[in-house]
Amino acid sequence: MVSVRFGSASGETGAAAVLLDGRLASSEVILAAQADGHSVTTVESLNTDSSLHPIQAAFAATGAMQSGYSTPAMVLGTLALLEADPDPDDETIRDMLSGILDRETAYVKPVAAVRQAASVLRGAEAEPFRPLITEAMTDGRNPVDVDPADPAPEAPTAVPRLVPSRDVPPTSVVGQPEVKVDALRLVKGNPAFTADFETRGLLHAKVLRSPHAHARITAIDDSAARALPGVHAVLHHGNVERIKYASGGQSYPNPKPYDQVSFDDKVRHVGDRVAAVAADTPEIAEEACRLIQVDYQVLPAVFDELEAGGQGAPVIHDEADTVDIADRENNLV
Repeated sequence: MVSVRFGSASGETGAAAVLLDGRLASSEVILAAQADGHSVTTVESLNTDSSLHPIQAAFAATGAMQSGYSTPAMVLGTLALLEADPDPDDETIRDMLSGILDRETAYVKPVAAVRQAASVLRGAEAEPFRPLITEAMTDGRNPVDVDPADPAPEAPTAVPRLVPSRDVPPTSVVGQPEVKVDALRLVKGNPAFTADFETRGLLHAKVLRSPHAHARITAIDDSAARALPGVHAVLHHGNVERIKYASGGQSYPNPKPYDQVSFDDKVRHVGDRVAAVAADTPEIAEEACRLIQVDYQVLPAVFDELEAGGQGAPVIHDEADTVDIADRENNLV
């Protein structure tokens, strides 16, 4: 079972939602002991060999997923909502979806999917999902021919999803909705993402992060971590080559400034990387991180962007090998 996907340790993303006694709940903040004796439902319970559940079918038909990472949670939320309210309005639907943070079409298509599923489950005829077709915003008049003294033409307050040209005839393929190639896999919660697959012999990595906003690492002792059974590697600035790269993460040519290294002897924010451990299990890797002894020289820090550029503010990137920082002294990268 892989449909319950990790979102955050504190559970606020909603990606790992399940139904606990029929109510949407984040599994990331529920202990197994707390779930004992309760009904736990995941999207796999809706899967059959022959057909999709109407809710799954609606999400696939409307294209209500971009990444699809949180689609199982949305399907479960829809299931709980429609059991309590067979004909919810858009405000109620959006309220349900608000607990599942995602970038899925700004929730436009998930709302359409819930409406379509509601119609099917009520036994009503659901209209096939189609892009919204409207007339041109200028009401067909060439703006050149409009007298500036005339009243302005009325226009909708919201931009429609699709404003086609009047000169383009409707077609049977182009401009028509098409089910995503991975839609069935996503609505069923089947393996689709890297984390859904487990490779034999796979090592697990954990990162030790800085508790300080600005500090120099004066010493690091990884001997106890390396001696822990199951640990295969411990990496930090003392044993990793210093190669500068840009923080944008774009492919070649990576735009400057080249202000990052994998591990540095200086940390520049709370949570900055200090060391990484590769081990047989996540638990061993976490324990090894706790065994790494780090000595810090805590440096002055600022927590306001205006103060960061002020006179006398600590220089965050004072290293000599960073390339093309806009204004080093004023902390403008």
